[in-house]
Amino acid sequence: MNIFFYKGKENILDTERKSVAENNNSDIKPIQDAFLKVLDNKNLSFLLGSGCSSFEIEKEETEEKECIQVGIPVMRPLAEEFYTLDIFSKYKRWLKLFFKINLEEDNFKTNLETFLSTLHSLSFYYSNSEKNELWEKTEKRINDVIKETRNFLLKKILNEDNIQNQLDKPLLDIYKQFYRKLLSRNSTLPRLNIFTTNYDLYSEKAMDLLGIHYVNGFTGGISKFFNPTIFNYALSEKMDLSQSKWSVIDNFFYLYKIHGSVNWIESVGENKLFKVKEIQEPTFDTLKDEATMIYPTPLKYNASFGSPYSDLFREFQRKLMINNNILVTIGYSFSDEHINNLIFQAFTIPSFRLIIIGEPIIKNQGQENEEKNNIYKLFELNDPRIWIIGEKQDGKQPLHFFERFVNEILPDLTNEDLDKKMETTINNLKNLLK
Repeated sequence: MNIFFYKGKENILDTERKSVAENNNSDIKPIQDAFLKVLDNKNLSFLLGSGCSSFEIEKEETEEKECIQVGIPVMRPLAEEFYTLDIFSKYKRWLKLFFKINLEEDNFKTNLETFLSTLHSLSFYYSNSEKNELWEKTEKRINDVIKETRNFLLKKILNEDNIQNQLDKPLLDIYKQFYRKLLSRNSTLPRLNIFTTNYDLYSEKAMDLLGIHYVNGFTGGISKFFNPTIFNYALSEKMDLSQSKWSVIDNFFYLYKIHGSVNWIESVGENKLFKVKEIQEPTFDTLKDEATMIYPTPLKYNASFGSPYSDLFREFQRKLMINNNILVTIGYSFSDEHINNLIFQAFTIPSFRLIIIGEPIIKNQGQENEEKNNIYKLFELNDPRIWIIGEKQDGKQPLHFFERFVNEILPDLTNEDLDKKMETTINNLKNLLK
């Protein structure tokens, strides 16, 4: 097991000169100390990718170790599963013959977002062309494929079976621990910004259970509609009744879901400037016929200029371009060109720093078909403003996985025992009130 902490290309842990036994403990301490300083930075943002909501547990009563997914699978396994479904088999040959869409190519094979965006491009072309009987049938069939893909994603992201059986509780606990630890940040500093590409609701559920207030871009009471101006607001308490003196409360975050959310729908006919509505209890039965926004925007790069995506990306860019800003990415593979472009623009500011919790990988190293992942390409820039923290995988869960990052790297400045006792007391009081 080799833990690494790169600043540019320099591994400050110098793991190659240490034994495995030393790595297990001593290497984590410098990383923890570094994150203590990171949390004290005035302008701090986190970007949570799909890897944060993926969580596997060992299957019980099996001779060989077999794991089952109780969270939300990342794009590669999602694509692999969908392409093998019986309901999709009838479309495969048709897509290849008529549109040259080969699902064995890497851009489709590993990413269902790319496939869905391509289908939307085709649908847009046929819907805006001169109609004849063949074209109408083709357009209908394309939309049928979109619907099947969308409903498959919807089921996976809602994760209703695992939630109902509480199999996803370990994942929810990790999110709770993540946000609880972030509360220990100095209360005099600006509130944290949490950006995420995920459509699931684990961040919202974790903060609700912890009693954390957050702004996610929606305002209203019974009916909540998107309004980006709320990102300029803060929740505060009055410190001096005799003066207009206010203080932002400690347990408060800004949450930006830059690819949309499973509980967002387009609300047609409402007398609102923004037609995006948030629903509180999303289920597959209630959402399967709605124009939900859980999937990537069609023609993602161009369509993101439309609201609400344009507003969310504008906020992302605005936060990145602030002086002395730090962006920490977790579970993000740097496969989204639009997000990457905004991050790369931030490097024009000398004080910007990027901390990647992940692993730089070269596949087939030294061979003609050598392939470097996007994190490795950033590593090759040899910029000391780019930190890469993680551990080389050897079959076990590496340090850069969300669970280990939260439990072992992210410092805990609160009294965890006191927090647990308070939670126990509150639960006991609830029982007394029954």
